[in-house]
Amino acid sequence: MPHSEPALIENDLDIVPVGMRSGDLLRRGDHALFGVSTGNSYFTRRCLAEVMAWAVDRFEAVDVVHADVALEAMLEAFGYERPAARRSAAKQLRGVRRRIKGALEDIGPDAGRVRVRPLSDFLDQPGYREVRAQVRTALRTDMELRSVRDAMAHQFLAKRLAPGALPLPAQTEAALDYVNAELPFFVDTPHILGVDSSVHCYHTVLALGRLLFGERPTGLLRPADTQGYAIVAACLA
Repeated sequence: MPHSEPALIENDLDIVPVGMRSGDLLRRGDHALFGVSTGNSYFTRRCLAEVMAWAVDRFEAVDVVHADVALEAMLEAFGYERPAARRSAAKQLRGVRRRIKGALEDIGPDAGRVRVRPLSDFLDQPGYREVRAQVRTALRTDMELRSVRDAMAHQFLAKRLAPGALPLPAQTEAALDYVNAELPFFVDTPHILGVDSSVHCYHTVLALGRLLFGERPTGLLRPADTQGYAIVAACLA
């Protein structure tokens, strides 16, 4: 397990820095990144408004990146005809964007400090491509990283498969593409976005976060010294 500092309560949110440097980067307050995925019931307008309002108070800059990579391919792999997959993907993305837009409206004037972009906007960006190449190289030799990456992809698929069913190759490929596209933001968001430091904020500790922000042997993939990770969960009770 990675080192975690004691949980804090701020603005009715549970805040837990994960990893040795994350607490310092959280207090430094340069930048926060929030990843928002489709099909996750946690990401309501209310939850998004709560965490983003907290972030604009604490950080100099805030980015929200919503997943759109491999969504259409995933739907096709689960049997949708291409036009139906395109329509369904577009509907899901409209829903995510509507919730983010509503959350920003709820924040008020400070919402202008929050940048919102789809993950696909970064695929051809030089900084992102450099970090992704670093990750791709690591996946060839870092067996623990590859195992956790694969497990996350299969966990994503398991929610969509019938009990006991095995994923088809196309389904596995689409799920891996989805996880691969997000992985660089766990490793070096500052290089991708051109910020001094960044804290990747999510409402739970994903398996990749647990691995990368734990104590790893020298030579294996590690986040940049300026990359942090924190649980930032809305208190809904």
